[in-house]
Amino acid sequence: MKTKIYQILKKIYAVLMMISFFAGGLAIIPFIIALILGGNIGSKISVFLIKDYYPCVIILASIAVLIGLVALYINKNFGFSVKELTKSTEENKWLI
Repeated sequence: MKTKIYQILKKIYAVLMMISFFAGGLAIIPFIIALILGGNIGSKISVFLIKDYYPCVIILASIAVLIGLVALYINKNFGFSVKELTKSTEENKWLI
């Protein structure tokens, strides 16, 4: 059951991160258009992107990260624990 939930959350995480990544990169096109148009119209486009568009993209990316962290902890993959760090440094003492 946990593996099934993990697989579903992993897919949701991947889709949301891909959407937020492309949505963040896609905003360059209106900025270029605003730069070309200039004046009041360009200013309105830029203000819309900064005040309305980017906060939505940031919220979407934050939700995706939260889902990804929940998926990691459901799978008992503690990527932020110190135990993994000490284990890997003991195995690779010659690197230090």
